[in-house]
This record gives sequence, structure tokens and C-alpha cells, in this order.
Amino acid sequence: MSPTIHEAISVFKTNVQFENHNTQRLYFRALDAFGEYMTEIESIQLPTNALQKNIVVQFTGWMKEERLYALPTRKLYQSVLRAALRFWRANYDGWISFTREEEQEASRTSLIGNPEEQPSRHERLPEDFGNQMLTTVMKLPMPKGHLKRLDVYRKRALIVALRATALRVGDLCSLTKAQVEDARLQGGRLEIRMQKTGRIAHCRLGPDTLTVFDAYLSARDDNSPWLFIQHGKSNKRRKNSTSFFKNAKKGYGAPISSVSAWRIVQEVAELSGLDSKKHFTSPHAFRHWHAKTLIENGTSLENVQAVLGHSTPATTRVIYAPEPDKRRIDSIENELQSIDFGEEE
Repeated sequence: MSPTIHEAISVFKTNVQFENHNTQRLYFRALDAFGEYMTEIESIQLPTNALQKNIVVQFTGWMKEERLYALPTRKLYQSVLRAALRFWRANYDGWISFTREEEQEASRTSLIGNPEEQPSRHERLPEDFGNQMLTTVMKLPMPKGHLKRLDVYRKRALIVALRATALRVGDLCSLTKAQVEDARLQGGRLEIRMQKTGRIAHCRLGPDTLTVFDAYLSARDDNSPWLFIQHGKSNKRRKNSTSFFKNAKKGYGAPISSVSAWRIVQEVAELSGLDSKKHFTSPHAFRHWHAKTLIENGTSLENVQAVLGHSTPATTRVIYAPEPDKRRIDSIENELQSIDFGEEE
């Protein structure tokens, strides 16, 4: 017997573990909104197996028309509801009556012709995004003045790091010089426990990537332990102790913020001729580009999962490879079906 939606939401809140309070707060807020929706249109006491396969679309329409939620909020709450459906489906037999594939098909069918909800970030990812951004940042002229030169070195190192590691921007901004040195000793292999999920991302820092890092660190010549730092208006603090910088929040040597990293990426994107209103150009776009590039070059989903730090290959497939690679299938099939007819008699 399936529980009521109210009971199922309580089970999710009680049993799902979150890495930080902010993520938990967002998930709980989204599920509370879903509970309000069910109360208005039906009943929160409705059993979960009575939910229809287009429930995500219906919930989204309610958020837009009745609550006037902004598009980013609607998309976030959509994702949370899908996560809850996955949790209930995976852990409790009979709670959800439709499959994930049926849910996705219902969403795709309902969104046809709705320009506001489309296209997805994947569709807005510029062609060869990572290489475009790399070319632009490496061609930046080196100005006069120490702090201005540091800004260029930092831009190069940040773009190269995002492109190479596919880390979320918060994890990237928390990297230390010691982690880079450890990776160097391990042949470039870098293992990072991600802040959002607690999973390990298996990255690799190639020789050219390390060369760009070294140029930035050499130009800095400071005792800050962070790989990416704030430069401030003066570098007079650069010879302060490592412990001082470890606790610093602002000024030269303090770690760079995610917002600052985002601004750097947007600046380089604009110089690359990319329109942020039309294209997906945030730091997270490098993660999508990196995964897409690995998959297109034949890397297994298991290995892409390890690089990105996903919990399962299924997560990687849903996000980055929801559709079959038809070109690769055609190539393999043509080779598989080739026949040596020899000479006909």
C-alpha cells in the first residue's frame, strides 16, 4: 500500500542525507511548495501511486501561473521533485506507478512549442566551448603593472583549471597549492571530495595545465595556501604567514569567491564573442563540455562518472547522454555489417 504524498514527503526529508544546510533548505522548500500544490489541486492525502506521469509538468505550470515563480526557481523545484520521484521509485515498491522514462517522455511532449522552458543548458552550450575559451584567454595580452599582470595569469589559470578538471566552481575555488603539488607527485592525478555531494571527483592535471598554474604562482610569489586568490589593491601582504592567509576572508591572499570566478568566466566568454543570454557560459558549462567531450571520444560512462564524481553511471547517463550516440552506432554497425564478398564467379 502506497503512503499519502504528505507521508512520502516526510519520508524523503527524514531519510535523505544532505552535505550542507543550504542544500537541505532548498530541497525542503521545494517539497513544501509541491505539498501546497497538491493541497490546492487535489489533496496532500492522495496516495503517491495516484500521481500521474506528467506531474512535474503540472507542478511547473502551477508555479508559473498561480505562484508567479521566476524561471530559475521553477527549474530548481522541478529538479527537486524529480529527485524525490527517483528516491521513492528506487526505495519503495509500488509508491510510484510510472517509470522514469514515461515521466521524461511526458515532460518532453508537454514542453513542445513552449519557448520559455526550452532549450536546455546542454542545447545552449556553445560548440567547442572549452577550446574557444582556452584560445581566448591564452591570447590575452600581458599588461604592465604587477597586479594587472596577476589578473591575466589568474584568468588563464582559472579557465584552464575549469576546462581540465570539470569541477564545480565552489570546489575549484577551494583548491590549495598543496593539492596541486600532491597531484604533480601522483602523475597529475587529483582526487577531490566535492562539497555538494561528498563524492570523490577523479581529475587529472596535465603537464600544460600545471605549467599555466606554475606561471600564476610564480608571478604571485606569496605564502597564501590557496590556488586562486583575491588580489586586492595591493600585494603588500603576500609575505604574511600561511596561517594568516588560511583564515583571511578579504584582501590579497584570501581565497577567491565563486562569484568572482563566475565574473571572470563571463568576461572571457564575452571576449570570445559568446552572448550569455543565448549561450550557456557559466563556470558549470565547462563541466558539461568536459563530460560531453569525454563521451564523444568513447570514454565509458563509468569513467566519466569517476571524473565528475557522480554516485552512479546512471546519473551521468541521464544528465549527459540521455539520447543514443547515433553517429557512433552507425559507424560501429557499418563496420559490424561489412562483408568481404570476394570475387564473384
